[in-house]
Amino acid sequence: MAKDRIYKTDDGVRIAPLSELDDFEVAEGYPDIRGWKVASADGQEVGKVHDLLIDVDQMRTRYLEVRLTKQLAAAPGDRDVLVPIGTAQVGEGKEVVRVPLTAERFGLLPLYERGRLTRTHELEVRRHFSLGEAAAAATTGAVAGAATRGFYDDDGYDDRRFFGKRRRTREEEEIAARRVDAERADAARLDAERLERERDLRDRELRDRDVSDRELRERELRAREVRDRELVDRDVRDRDLVDRDVRGRDEEIRVPVDRDDAVVLKRGEDGRDEIIIRRPKGERGERL
Repeated sequence: MAKDRIYKTDDGVRIAPLSELDDFEVAEGYPDIRGWKVASADGQEVGKVHDLLIDVDQMRTRYLEVRLTKQLAAAPGDRDVLVPIGTAQVGEGKEVVRVPLTAERFGLLPLYERGRLTRTHELEVRRHFSLGEAAAAATTGAVAGAATRGFYDDDGYDDRRFFGKRRRTREEEEIAARRVDAERADAARLDAERLERERDLRDRELRDRDVSDRELRERELRAREVRDRELVDRDVRDRDLVDRDVRGRDEEIRVPVDRDDAVVLKRGEDGRDEIIIRRPKGERGERL
C-alpha cells in the first residue's frame, strides 16, 4: 500500500481511491462497478463510475467517484463529483448505477478535486442527498460535532445498502452445490438404511411366525402320532385279550350244572370220552 496516496479527512479518517491502493480490490462475489453508467432519477445518463473512495481503516466504500458526461459538465476536461455509496442503487439486470437525484440536480453537486477531501466538501455533498441533517450541520457550523458523532455512521455511507447481499463466487456455488448433493446423498443413504432395517424386521417377524407355525404343526403332528400309537397299542391289547379268551374257550368248555344234576363220564363207541349230565325227571337232559 502506497501511503502517499492516502489522505486524511478533517477528523483523521484515512481515505484513498481504490485504483491507487495496491493491496485492495473489490471483494470476490461483489461486482466491480467501475466503468458502469450512472443514471439519474429521471432516467438520464449523467456519467460513469470512475473510482471508489475507500475508508482504509474501516475497510468500507464511502463514495462513488462519478465522472460527468460532457453535456452535464458543460466545460472542457474531466469533471468528477462524489455520491455517497448508500444513496445509490445497482440497476436490475444492467451494468447501471442509479442515483436519487434528477440530472439537473446532479449537475449541481460540488466538483471533487482528487487527492483532497475536506469535511466542508462532504457536508455540501451530503446536503444534496439529506437536506435536513446536512443543512442543520452546515448552518450551525458543527463540523467537529459531526466528526465526534461518527460522520459515516449514516445509512448514506453504508456500502452494504448498495451492494446488498454478496453474490457467491463460482467456487462457493460449486462448494454449496456439492454440499447440497452430499446432504441429499446422506439423506438418501439414511432412508435406504431405514427401509433396509424395516425390511429386515419384517422378514424376521415372518420367519419367527413361520417357525412358530411350523412348531405348532409339528407339536400337533406329534400329539396325533402319540394318540394313534396309543390307539394301535390299545387295539393290540384288545386283540390279545380276545385271542387269549378264544384260546381259553377252545381248551376248556364249562357248562353250569345244578345241584340235582348227575354228571357221568362215559367212553363212547369211537373211543372218545363223553360227559353226560342227567337231570331229574321232568327236565330235559343234554349230552355233551
